[in-house]
Amino acid sequence: MRAMILAAGLGTRLRPLTDKRPKCLMPVMNRPLLGLWLERLAAWGVERAVVNTHHLAPMVTAWLERRAGKAPGVVVSHEPVILGTGGGLVAARQALGEEPFLLVNSDLVATARVPALLEHLKAQEAVAVLGLVDEPRFGNTVGLDHAGRVLGFKHQEGLDAPRWLTYTGLAAIHPRLLDYLPPTGYSTLVDGLLAAIAAGEPVQGEPLEGFWDNLGTPEDLLRMHRTLVSGPPAELKELAPRGPLVLAPGARIQAGAEVEGFAVLGDGAVVEAGAGVQDVVLLPNARVEPGARVSRAVLGDGFAASGRIEGGAYA
Repeated sequence: MRAMILAAGLGTRLRPLTDKRPKCLMPVMNRPLLGLWLERLAAWGVERAVVNTHHLAPMVTAWLERRAGKAPGVVVSHEPVILGTGGGLVAARQALGEEPFLLVNSDLVATARVPALLEHLKAQEAVAVLGLVDEPRFGNTVGLDHAGRVLGFKHQEGLDAPRWLTYTGLAAIHPRLLDYLPPTGYSTLVDGLLAAIAAGEPVQGEPLEGFWDNLGTPEDLLRMHRTLVSGPPAELKELAPRGPLVLAPGARIQAGAEVEGFAVLGDGAVVEAGAGVQDVVLLPNARVEPGARVSRAVLGDGFAASGRIEGGAYA
């Protein structure tokens, strides 16, 4: 079994955090999203994962090199010019092989058993099976008929679908879907799906169970940590901390610092004496200086906080 992890994106909604860190390496409880997905793929028996890179690619490849020898084996598909969710698949086609594969967006936390989508794909002889959830805050943009067949997407004028759901960024893909994408250049997964639907190919939608969330913004990242500290669902117990303070190696909360709520500190991060924090995530080497007060915020790699900061992300 093979998988493709989409990790090349610019992470524009996560700025300024992604000015220094690619979104696929954003941490949840100090564990990079890319690492969490590789662990899950290995547990499902995936033998090869293709990871595409573009934005801050050297950071991604360096991180992957440090995990060399672990399952699954990883092939990097580098994109000097970003190719999109469709073009990235086309560029990685040789590495993906001729069998159906799993597709995973790297900026997700989800507990559904994704290989089940491959089983549905084979049983229904579909060109793609999209994992879906009912999540109005993301627009529920995928239109389905009563049998679960994908009819199209909300941006299509005049599309009348009896049911609308949200694409999770998790799917099973048959390689023949790539024939419906341009052979070179930028394209999106939706481009290929619409072309396949127009040609009469079956594209199915499958509702997913369990926890799912997209960590596309700093607010999403902070909410994820708050959930894990305050009341994590049972499916996420492996990520839940033992208490409200989570310190990576080399992280410090100095004597005389004040901490309310939760604080998650990455490697080398420090809350200095005389500082105060409440519900914060500090990425590696971030620092809260004496006298500073930081609440409900994410501080990016190496950021030094002074004064009063309430909400948002800083890098």
